[in-house]
Amino acid sequence: MAIVVLLSAYQRLARVIQLSIVPLLLLFFASVAYFFKAELIVQSLQQAHWLTYTGLLITALLAWLFGRSRLVWTLLLLCAMLVPYQASWFAAETWALIRFSASMLILCWLVTTSDKGFSPFNLLTSSLIIAGLVLVCVWLQHNVAINSWMSSHVLTPATTWLFSLWPVLHQGFSSLQLSLSLVALSLALICLLWRPNTTQLSLSIVVVTLVALHGLNRTALLNYAVLVLCLLIAYAVVKDSFAMAFRDELTGIASRRALMQFLPTLGRKYAVVMADIDHFKKFNDSYGHEVGDEVLKLVASKLNKVAGGGRAFRFGGEEFVLIFPGKTSAEVVPFVDALRQIIADYDIAIRSKPRPNKAPKTSTKKPPQDKIVKVTSSFGIAQRSKVHHEFASIMKQADVALYAAKKAGRNCVKVANQ
Repeated sequence: MAIVVLLSAYQRLARVIQLSIVPLLLLFFASVAYFFKAELIVQSLQQAHWLTYTGLLITALLAWLFGRSRLVWTLLLLCAMLVPYQASWFAAETWALIRFSASMLILCWLVTTSDKGFSPFNLLTSSLIIAGLVLVCVWLQHNVAINSWMSSHVLTPATTWLFSLWPVLHQGFSSLQLSLSLVALSLALICLLWRPNTTQLSLSIVVVTLVALHGLNRTALLNYAVLVLCLLIAYAVVKDSFAMAFRDELTGIASRRALMQFLPTLGRKYAVVMADIDHFKKFNDSYGHEVGDEVLKLVASKLNKVAGGGRAFRFGGEEFVLIFPGKTSAEVVPFVDALRQIIADYDIAIRSKPRPNKAPKTSTKKPPQDKIVKVTSSFGIAQRSKVHHEFASIMKQADVALYAAKKAGRNCVKVANQ
C-alpha cells in the first residue's frame, strides 16, 4: 500500500514539474528583465498604467470565454489590489492590512474549490462568499478583543518561531497576515499536488507572488507582477482549452481532432493501424458501462505506449488509430503484435460487490473474490502507396484488414493486401 501511495505521489509531482516548465521559464525571463531594467519598467508602467488594466481585461475575457471562473475571480482580485486607496472610512494602513488578509482568504477558497461557471446562481453565490470573506477580515481588524485574543492565543504561538528565524518578516507581516499566508501557501501546494493542472498551478503562482511582494514590500513592482501573472493565466487558459480540444476526455490520449491536425505533418511514407476491442458491446452489457469505460482507459494506456515511433488516437467508440510515420506495414507488424499480446495478457479484476464505505465487522465468511477477465483487440494495418495515397483511402484499407482480423477469429493482426 505504501508503495502505491509513493508511486502516486511521484506521478503527481512529475506532472506538476512538467506543467511548471513554461511558467517558470516565463517567470525567470521576467525576473531577469526586471533585474536589468527595473527603473525603466517601473517608469513605463506608471506612465502607461492602462496597459496592466488592459492585460487584466483581455485575460479575464479569455478566461470567461472558456468557463474558467476561478481565474476570472483571481483576475478581479488582482485588479482590486491595483486600485489606489480612496475611501475615507478606513486609514490607508488599515485598508492595506485588510486587503492583503482578504486576498489570502479568497485565494484559499479559490484553490480548494472548482470552476463553477457563470450562471446567475453561481455568480451570486461566489460574490456572497467573497463579500463574506472580506467582511470577516474587516471585522477581525476592528474587533480589538477578538484580534488581541487570536494574536496571543492562536496566531503568535504558531508564528513565533518564524519571526525569530527571519526577523525581517516583522516588517511586512502581522501574526494574522503571516498565518493566513502560510495557510494559503500550504493549501495551494496540497491542491496542486492533488489536482495537477495549469489552472491550479496559476493560482498557486498568484499566491506565492502576492505573499512575496507583500513580504518584500515591493508595491512598485505590483503592476509589473500583475502583467506577468496575466500572461501566465492566459497561457493556462489556452493550454487547458487546447487539451480539451485535442485530448480525449475519457481515455486521456489524443482525440480524432488531434489526428486530423497531425495528418498534414506526415510525409510520403507512413503506416496506419486500425484497432478495435473485441466483443466490447457484449462486455459492456455484461459488466456495465463503468467497467467498459475502465477497459477503454486500459486499452488506450497500452496503445499510447506502443513502440516503434507510433502515435495513438481515439477514433470513436472502442476504435483507435495508430500512426507510424516513416514506416511500412511490414515494419509495423512486430510492434503491433507485441501490443496485441500485452493487452491480451493483462488481467482485469471486476469486483463482485462495490467496495464498502466502512470496513466490515469481523466475520467468518470469506470475502467474495474479484472476477478476473481479459480483453483482446484486433488490428488492421495499411500503408501509404501510389494507389492509396489519400488518408481516407488508407484508412479504408486498414478497416478492411481489421475486418479480416475479426473474421479470422479476433485477437490477431492482419495487413491489407496492397
